[in-house]
Amino acid sequence: MRTLLTLAAISGLLAFPAPGSAQEPADPKAVLKRLFEAPELEREWFAPDFLAQIPTAQIVGIVEYPEKRYGQLRSISGEGQRFTIALERAEIPTRLVLDGEGRIAGLLFEPAVAAGALTQQVDAVAGLPGRTALLVLSDGEERAAHNADEPLAVGSAAKLAILKAVTDAVSQGRLEWDQVVPLDPDWRSLPSGILQAWPDGTPLTVATLANLMISISDNTATDALIRLVGREAVEAITPRNTPFLTTRELFTLKAAGNEELRSAWIAGDEEARRDVLEQVASAPLPGEEALPAEPTVDIEWFLSARELCTLMEELSALPALHINPGLAASRSWRKVAYKGGSEAGVLNYTTWLEDGEGTSHCVVATWNNGDAALDERRLVSSYRGILGALREGE
Repeated sequence: MRTLLTLAAISGLLAFPAPGSAQEPADPKAVLKRLFEAPELEREWFAPDFLAQIPTAQIVGIVEYPEKRYGQLRSISGEGQRFTIALERAEIPTRLVLDGEGRIAGLLFEPAVAAGALTQQVDAVAGLPGRTALLVLSDGEERAAHNADEPLAVGSAAKLAILKAVTDAVSQGRLEWDQVVPLDPDWRSLPSGILQAWPDGTPLTVATLANLMISISDNTATDALIRLVGREAVEAITPRNTPFLTTRELFTLKAAGNEELRSAWIAGDEEARRDVLEQVASAPLPGEEALPAEPTVDIEWFLSARELCTLMEELSALPALHINPGLAASRSWRKVAYKGGSEAGVLNYTTWLEDGEGTSHCVVATWNNGDAALDERRLVSSYRGILGALREGE
């Protein structure tokens, strides 16, 4: 069995040298070709610093997975440090850094871009285990749809509804983007994010909270905005999610030891759920270790792909949505707006794009599975394939 480097499910920068390190780009295509075609890996191909950062036990499967899933190596193109590895059924954007002796000092395999027409990519998403939904619009016209009106759990993509409520409040004069608020300890939630570790009373603008909520999915910023705009304002945007959970409430309901509250929430109507939230309000914020590893998709935020496209198109001009481009290669598009969401059993990608001709596109894909962990690479590959097909005008 060929031994090769294992990558993260989405992408990861691995063992790159510090700025100023000697680098020799001589024949990098041959180095990459050798990784895919040699019967086994040789330690001498890698710089000592690389091997020191990546345990040998982890240097497994990086080529075997793509080859098994996407077929044999066809070609390698590119120059400098950026390359494209073309397999039979996908392309893999790759970054390679060599040291002064031609050894691998840094290697990044980005998520694969599945080959095939738009219809093939849609079929691949529809065939994933569990429940899936997909919608592709171009200038508002439907290009492809699969369960586009079915509400599914979308994780942090529901923060688009909060952003919409805040935007409406700003337009109505109830909030201002440059309004400064002190960080309230009652807003603290669990990561993702950074604000949970910031000092109480730190002055923050509404725009800063929005930028953090969208670009890095900061949960404390999210709960701050729900408090500032009012839960009912968010519920007006998405009535299905009434009462609209804060992230802190969601984590508390999912935490070990809160089975009774969790069951009452799942079985309850709106009134019963509001009673549950009154009990949750006095509960301490759980530790991350108390959250289950298995999927708990019954306690979530639920939106359809079409609802997410509508929200994204209404909000696409906001700066907060242009900080993190998600899975789109921002250099390939005139504009990119993005928000995604993920947790155990839940994955969503929502992207609005504008191409060089001024055509706008919205691509939403959601995947739920309450019975098994999601292999994110499978949706990522097809999703990037859809973006590629749109970019090529297919």
